[in-house]
Amino acid sequence: MRIAVYCRVSTKQEEQEDSLKIQKEAYLSLISIRSDWELVGVYADSLSGLNAEKRPDFMRMIGDAMDGKIDRILCKSISRFSRNSAECKKYTDMLRNRNVTVEFEKEHLSTDEPTSTFIFSLMSAIAENESRSISENVKWGYRERFSRGEYNLGNNRILGYDTVEGKLVPNKDADAVRLIYDLFLKGVTIEEIRRQLADMGVLTKNGTPISHGNIYFILQNETYKGDKLLQKTHPKDLITKQPDPNVPFESHYLKGDHEAIVNEETWDAVQAKLKEHREFEKAVGHRRTGQPHFLYGKVFCECGEPMVRKTRHGEKVWVCRGRYKGREGNGCTMRNVKEEELLGIDGERIVVKRDGIDVA
Repeated sequence: MRIAVYCRVSTKQEEQEDSLKIQKEAYLSLISIRSDWELVGVYADSLSGLNAEKRPDFMRMIGDAMDGKIDRILCKSISRFSRNSAECKKYTDMLRNRNVTVEFEKEHLSTDEPTSTFIFSLMSAIAENESRSISENVKWGYRERFSRGEYNLGNNRILGYDTVEGKLVPNKDADAVRLIYDLFLKGVTIEEIRRQLADMGVLTKNGTPISHGNIYFILQNETYKGDKLLQKTHPKDLITKQPDPNVPFESHYLKGDHEAIVNEETWDAVQAKLKEHREFEKAVGHRRTGQPHFLYGKVFCECGEPMVRKTRHGEKVWVCRGRYKGREGNGCTMRNVKEEELLGIDGERIVVKRDGIDVA
């Protein structure tokens, strides 16, 4: 009989790695004394048991079994195999249909036994519930620490700060953060800010220029004015990965938690400017990546949609956003308008109609 062994631990901590080693050695010893057993391989993961796709050795084992290379799989317990009851049943059913048996040592259960289906489903549900309970305990611990103003910064991923004895302390990159705020308030584009930072040698840990998204994060992060918002988003359900309405959710705002890099007036001015950008983009239906054309926000189609600037056959034209979106638009069939028709028109609002142009 061709035997496979599956082992798993939930973290990569040293003591867990020792547990993984012990699991392997125990099964190898067991197989060595069975003359009718042939070891196919030992499959081992050091990751969560909730999502099989995140466990490469588990998926490799399932693939080998489905290819007819394995007759029996030995596993310490159902929770080691999977803590997601639906997923657990899915894979054991797949294996059973290929005449592959899974044997769980702790529960003294084998999937080739007639009564195993009901017992296995029950135990899988219990394993999943235990996992949820552990997760909820961890979340509860986080909430309690947040309520006391306790947190950690992880891997120091916030540009401009280090953690020193549990407190955020500005480091040598603080000047780069101040420069980002100063340039943005002066109207410098995000792309130009990226270039200037790269020229100064301010790069990510991977040696690449700071991305647009990271710069926006820096500009919106209250950490830089000395405050800290903990538990920013609603905790997600363990299985669906969607916000869990059954979990209590409360953010905690810490005022003056640590030394600021920019003053509150500067931070507030940046937020106001970001709000202007968002309102502009919403109004014209166009992402603001640089200095916008002076007509943006002024030109509208008679259907009510803003018109956006495009290049057609080498010349600049303005197109109704509803038409430009195609199937996702509103079905508008308004003609394109050459930019030369719009230049020189003075007005706060220009409405393009089929029979002409109205100015307000």
